[in-house]
Amino acid sequence: MSVKSRLAGTWFERNRGLLIRLFAVFVGLTIWDLYARGQPDYLFPGLELIFESLVTQFREDDLVGAFMNSMGTMFLGYILAVLVGVPLGLAMGINRHLDVMLNPYINAMYVAPISAMVPIFILIGGPTFEVRVFIVFLFCVFEILIDTYEGVKTTPEGLLEVSESFGASKYYTVRHVIFPHDLPYITAGLRLGMGRAVNGMILAEILIEFVNLGGIIRSWADVFRVSGVLSIVLLLMLVSIILTRLIQLLEKQIIDWEAEK
Repeated sequence: MSVKSRLAGTWFERNRGLLIRLFAVFVGLTIWDLYARGQPDYLFPGLELIFESLVTQFREDDLVGAFMNSMGTMFLGYILAVLVGVPLGLAMGINRHLDVMLNPYINAMYVAPISAMVPIFILIGGPTFEVRVFIVFLFCVFEILIDTYEGVKTTPEGLLEVSESFGASKYYTVRHVIFPHDLPYITAGLRLGMGRAVNGMILAEILIEFVNLGGIIRSWADVFRVSGVLSIVLLLMLVSIILTRLIQLLEKQIIDWEAEK
């Protein structure tokens, strides 16, 4: 076997997962387009019409500006959720008294229908940027918090007993035993929280203020142009996939760094 063939085989093995995903996306889009050819455009538009709508939104609806503003709202709410969810999840997992005190409230808020409470938030804070950020925060903070908490609670008892038997301090146990075990749980919460943040951002922009990407969706939906709605939906799906992948890469880097220490 030639060197070129061996290199090609190695590259294929390394990127097999990516190639399978791309093939699955290609098959899905092909099926979509074939099915759409037999359907009315206003009900099930094809990919060409969706792309044309995206180009129209770029030219006439200031899609770039709307996208940047929406991402600003989403990232601010998401970062606040990370800053609250990760430390509080760690604290609840470590401190039994704090766990007993806050657990009922956390579980109740996690299952609460946040979208149903949007009118209350509007009455209290008005249709403002701050309220939209708060909605994003609520959508993703509990996902991050609970995953972080579960990672702490599932730390193997054997590791904790060994650390205790060697007289390790509480800080050392948390830093070198509990936190490394919790990292995959934290990053899983970050990935799930990112998807929730996108949902919260769009919901807030549609229900609270008709602005940015939510405003574009609303304006196209009001005139029954489904292609324009789907173009934004597919754009957000692509963004979510990219951001989730970036978090996965960050997770790998952090875990490798912890392993080398």
